[in-house]
Amino acid sequence: MANATEQSVIWDYYKPRHTHSWNMLQIAAQHLVKTADLIDFETEYAWENLIIRLALYRNVVKTLTRLSVVEREAIQALDRFDSAFTQNGKNALIALRNMFEHFDDYAAGLGRGPAERDVDLDPWRLIGVEEYSRGQFKIQLVSSMEAANNLRSDSKDISDKFIHWYKKETQ
Repeated sequence: MANATEQSVIWDYYKPRHTHSWNMLQIAAQHLVKTADLIDFETEYAWENLIIRLALYRNVVKTLTRLSVVEREAIQALDRFDSAFTQNGKNALIALRNMFEHFDDYAAGLGRGPAERDVDLDPWRLIGVEEYSRGQFKIQLVSSMEAANNLRSDSKDISDKFIHWYKKETQ
């Protein structure tokens, strides 16, 4: 295990990024809701932004797995979050995010992850404010934001546990 000072550096980077990514996720969700259920480019854009922001928030919270004293709790929190997006054994959030962010790789048949080029890269879509369906993957706004809220709550508890440990270690 890294010493308390080394681990505190990780937490010092984590904390402001956590706040930033949470705020960006909230702005993305508010923008989606303001599209007023128009099935158009703006609603699709808002969903893609929200999906990217959900994945970013997940990745920021994943930083807590680098803190050995709370690693187990952080992994459990991420597993709970991921379970909200698991469909047929695949993480829909990660699959969709990867297709958006790595379209070039998927188009060339080099995409990694649960999505498949021939099936998922440019399938039918059904897009409304409450739900985004793209091929085999579906994400719902309410359950996605509930999962994010739960992850935020978990991350606060994990962070508090780390801080408590750090204070004991450095007294």
